[in-house]
Amino acid sequence: MKAIQYFTDSSNSMSKNEIFPSLRMQGAKKLKFGDKAYSNFLGFGVAITPSSCYELNLMEKSERKALLEKIYGKGGIGLSVGRLCIGSSDYSAELYSYDDVEFDISLEHFSVEKDEKYVIPMIKEILEINPDLYLFASPWSPPYWMKTGESMCGGYMRREYIDCYADYIIKFIEAYAKHGIRISALTPQNEVNTQQNGRMPACIWHPEIEAEFIKALKKKFVSKKLDIKIWMFDHNFDDTDRVLWSLKNCEGLADSCNGVAFHYYGGAIEETAKILELYPDLQLHFTEGGPRLTDNYDCDWCKWGLQIARAFKVGYSSFTGWNLLLDEKGCPNVGPFIGTCGGLVSRDSQSGELSYSGQYKAFSHIAPHINKASVVRYVSMDEYFGENLSKYPSFEKRIEGIAIQNTDDTVLILVNPNGHGMQVQFEANNTLFYAELRANSVSTIFIE
Repeated sequence: MKAIQYFTDSSNSMSKNEIFPSLRMQGAKKLKFGDKAYSNFLGFGVAITPSSCYELNLMEKSERKALLEKIYGKGGIGLSVGRLCIGSSDYSAELYSYDDVEFDISLEHFSVEKDEKYVIPMIKEILEINPDLYLFASPWSPPYWMKTGESMCGGYMRREYIDCYADYIIKFIEAYAKHGIRISALTPQNEVNTQQNGRMPACIWHPEIEAEFIKALKKKFVSKKLDIKIWMFDHNFDDTDRVLWSLKNCEGLADSCNGVAFHYYGGAIEETAKILELYPDLQLHFTEGGPRLTDNYDCDWCKWGLQIARAFKVGYSSFTGWNLLLDEKGCPNVGPFIGTCGGLVSRDSQSGELSYSGQYKAFSHIAPHINKASVVRYVSMDEYFGENLSKYPSFEKRIEGIAIQNTDDTVLILVNPNGHGMQVQFEANNTLFYAELRANSVSTIFIE
């Protein structure tokens, strides 16, 4: 029996190495498979933001198709989830909602016409490559007249417009359906706890108003026989207690939503495990987090490998990054994060040259090997290996990863975030294997 290792580090990208069964090596770190097994994973994805669609639209059609095949095709990394924006987000080329006529509570002026220029056409091209793409959508702001402050940028949602806004969301779903784009899930508000100081489309929702809206929306979905999941919250790990308070104190909320969505900008993903412990029928979804142009843009594969492994440790049902495609400056956008966020892929605004993020490289190691039938377990160093206090504060970091059991193979994804190589041993198919993990590397190991 043998196994093949593919690894990415500072000098290699998907380099191949054969590894073998082994006798026990006392000094190697022993890897342990978690007891909990997860399946029915929706998949990996990115946000198909208006900015991403704008950039895609600038490309020659043949060049664009080649890129999209690389991202969504079976011969590429095979992303299977996509996040759409309901109107403008901060990563849009222009600022708008679908009804900018003040106090149009009958929504007579509702229109997705602005999306028809380049957003909808680009989504349809992606669906030509992967018709089974699971799409969920998020609004960054209701129309300005439904909020305090009379602006899409900042303010609070007003309770009196809950019913009208639910109709607005349904009109969006129906308008996209007419274009052949099916929305399977949505989050009622991107980042419910921030208004970003009025610098981008944003809206704060009181927990009780968020709960009322979710229940009103669910009721309308049922009456219209729309099979669309609702994922509440859509904000950071470190406010898990707000979610738990809402689920406990807002009657009917837990029955009206299907899951909870989280971003990684605050706190640790392990904090969210409390939700599944108390509400096992809900799903957890990682819905936003992407590479930064100013922080190891094209070589942060360990960061994303670790975040993905820990998501599986907790029991997440999907993992979606931020922008699909931006230019080299992280544009276009109508928000404050200019020059900060990068796309999964970047396109040079002058030369058209494409560059690929560390997140893309991490996805490349993992996404093609997981489907809904896969059984996944978290993998880490045995608890026997604690920190070496003589090296304080420069502790050796733990090896982490996941084991993916498919019908025809077993695949291990292992992340070594240390600045030096690591010797590891693990048992698979009743056989002990030995492998060497390069410094700052992600490895994919296929076992016969």
